[in-house]
Amino acid sequence: MPRIFYTARRLNSILRGFPKLAQKLDSICVEYHHIQENFSCDINTNGERWLLQTLAGRNLLQNNIFDVGANHGDWTALALKENPAAKIHCFEICPPTFQKLFAHLADKGENVVLNPFGLSDMSGEVKINYYPDGDFLSTLFGGLYDRKVEALNVRVMRGKDYCSSLNIKKMDFLKLDVEGAEHLVLWGFDDLLTPTSVPVVQFEYGMVNILTKFLLRDFYQFFEGRGYQVGKLFPESVRFRPYRFEDEDFHGLNYVAASPQIAPLLAKKNIH
Repeated sequence: MPRIFYTARRLNSILRGFPKLAQKLDSICVEYHHIQENFSCDINTNGERWLLQTLAGRNLLQNNIFDVGANHGDWTALALKENPAAKIHCFEICPPTFQKLFAHLADKGENVVLNPFGLSDMSGEVKINYYPDGDFLSTLFGGLYDRKVEALNVRVMRGKDYCSSLNIKKMDFLKLDVEGAEHLVLWGFDDLLTPTSVPVVQFEYGMVNILTKFLLRDFYQFFEGRGYQVGKLFPESVRFRPYRFEDEDFHGLNYVAASPQIAPLLAKKNIH
């Protein structure tokens, strides 16, 4: 056993006589672990801005960018700031949220295509759990949040069909933030999703995957089977490494699948 294990056991033995202090220390350690594992939604500090800057700085964000689950458009606005010439296709499945997205980005002209529907593995209509007091949590999968919810009938389309309709054969970046439906969106791109056609994919993994039963292991198998390298996003690097069962912690948050050519550009040496 590592020496730190015995130190922790010794500390735990001492703190048994101070239960409140032990609980406080436990809470601090859990929070510190979350920080170390980059459990953050702040796009300016959690690595999302860094990722866009790194790719834009190497002229790797020149063609189509897909923002699937665009919400109010903050990520798209950031992507445009890093590369004003980018062409971004936004998809927002919830009509009330789409109205906010439209108000935010309608003045961007031809740089932004605003789509009032979502992407999935089929084209048609589905039911979504819409959270009016936290629309960024809206999801196809229920039971995760104890808050006011409304059931909405919404439209979805296969990514491959969307690309075919616009003759899109390549995109530089695919960003997914769809609260557990990431695997459905990926399936909908079918054989279009390859490291050559889509060299960088950013996707979320978290607690909602308990409900979807599409685990981090499944993401790894899906992407590696297509020739991608997979790693977790940190503030200034992506930690590419083989899947480990202990990584199945449902804390997330953002992961990156990159082509073998681009992955080395993102894998800075770090202590993570």
